Amino acid sequence: MASFHATIPLRWSDLDPQGHVNNVVVLDLAQEARARFMAGGSHPELLLHGSVVVKQRSEFLRPMMLDGGPVEVELSTTSIGAARFIMSYHMIQGGQLCVRAATSMCPFDFPNQRVRKLTEGERGALATISAPDEAWPALPPMRLDEHAVETAFQPRWSDQDRYGHVNNVRTLDWLQEARVEATTQMAPQMARAGMGDDALRLPGTWVVVRQDTEYRHQLKWQADPYLMRTGVLRVGASSLTLGCAIIDPDDHSAHVRARTVLVHAGPDGRSEPLPDEIRAQLSAYLPAPARSDAG
Repeated sequence: MASFHATIPLRWSDLDPQGHVNNVVVLDLAQEARARFMAGGSHPELLLHGSVVVKQRSEFLRPMMLDGGPVEVELSTTSIGAARFIMSYHMIQGGQLCVRAATSMCPFDFPNQRVRKLTEGERGALATISAPDEAWPALPPMRLDEHAVETAFQPRWSDQDRYGHVNNVRTLDWLQEARVEATTQMAPQMARAGMGDDALRLPGTWVVVRQDTEYRHQLKWQADPYLMRTGVLRVGASSLTLGCAIIDPDDHSAHVRARTVLVHAGPDGRSEPLPDEIRAQLSAYLPAPARSDAG
């Protein structure tokens, strides 16, 4: 299987309060590997002139730690269309596969604000790391109704990238903030480290094991906050699946839609069943038709 290899050292600031590399940072590593491939290839215009991420999938198989050495990223192209391509990432630390991810991307004409077709040269460059596509388990459909929790999110100037819009990785940071705030409202015991009374928090941690994100419109920096709507799509034995949409406050259109699977892990890092009280609290936020099936 053809691939591009990138070795990326970790930073202490990549860690979250749980002591492992944060899920948002992991996708930053994927972006770094992709940028290295594009910048060093025969057609760097894919990076210099612009391409946009339209969909992103990630599956977190095991945590990455600062003392585990650098992250080895194996980057491949699994699909090449007329104006879209999919890149696949395997992130390895200490000889173990920790994360796999995929990004669906389009070359973009930023001055004219439109998708453009790949040139033959760009198609050829992408084909040098061609590999078979991978299967991804299905997630619950994205359904947010009146039970979703609404929160406000204030952009920062530094959230923008060189193309003048909010970077796709920073968008994941927004989704994380909305997820933490909303789930703490749904079930106060889900407060994370540093939030509220530690005695009330459920022991253990909440780990992201899967996230699918769809970028429908570019996000711009603005002085006014965006609206975040977060709802529960499924409640499992030790996991829950959340849906989140980033909403434009003016026209109420969804700029970004994401589905995230969280697993409750105990102090030893192994998954643990959700307490009945938290299951009941979360089930109250399921979309209306699914609420009667949650018991």
